[in-house]
Amino acid sequence: PAMVAGVLDWGGYADVVILHDEQYAVAYRTPTGPDADVFAPTVVFWSYASCPVWTLRALLTLAPHGHPDAPATLTAAPAGLGLPTEHRLPVRVRKR
Repeated sequence: PAMVAGVLDWGGYADVVILHDEQYAVAYRTPTGPDADVFAPTVVFWSYASCPVWTLRALLTLAPHGHPDAPATLTAAPAGLGLPTEHRLPVRVRKR
């Protein structure tokens, strides 16, 4: 695949990771809701972009929402953070 993206929906917010290629990945925590597109966030609680290893490490060590150490302030999403619509199809969905 050209890109791989994953979402963990915690109910009210989601952790998202997008692996663009072997050199670059982004991760962020964003609020969810009926009109929210987790792949095109306008606001985020937290975001990180770097090589895939460091991006995944940053996301996996992020405190859960509601924890005293978790990011709690919404900020505008940085430009280029999400997944462009032209890269969303074909899609393979796997739920556990």
